[in-house]
Amino acid sequence: MKTRQSVSPEETRRIGEELAHTLTPGSVVRLFGDLGAGKTCFVQGMAEGLGWTGSVNSPTYGLVQEYETVPPLVHVDLYRLTDPEQIWDLGLEDWLEGKAIVAVEWSERVPDFWPRDAWKIELTGSPDQQNQRHIRLWQGEDAHHV
Repeated sequence: MKTRQSVSPEETRRIGEELAHTLTPGSVVRLFGDLGAGKTCFVQGMAEGLGWTGSVNSPTYGLVQEYETVPPLVHVDLYRLTDPEQIWDLGLEDWLEGKAIVAVEWSERVPDFWPRDAWKIELTGSPDQQNQRHIRLWQGEDAHHV
């Protein structure tokens, strides 16, 4: 497990970009954190690391947004998912078969859906400094509380 510190949205994006350079098609990145913790900012960095030059917004209402990077990046936001069974309507299993990198916000709403070797990124803010984030990154199963 790695722990990184970020003191700005730019630095959070840079950490996401660094991770993206290590990922391969089929990689799943599960992002954990409260509203405003920086999950979308982290995914913006991932997209930039994969060559995306446009804007990246959280797909809160559409739930899924694909970016034509190499490999493709699929950004999923399950915040508004009302029933865990709805996950099957999104067609994510096709993306999980190795075509794309999948970044998922609020993946804990369907915790058993994701591969065991998924990356887990936990972003927590600092009560002392508004833009400071503690970012913990690890891959696979862990005795962590997330």
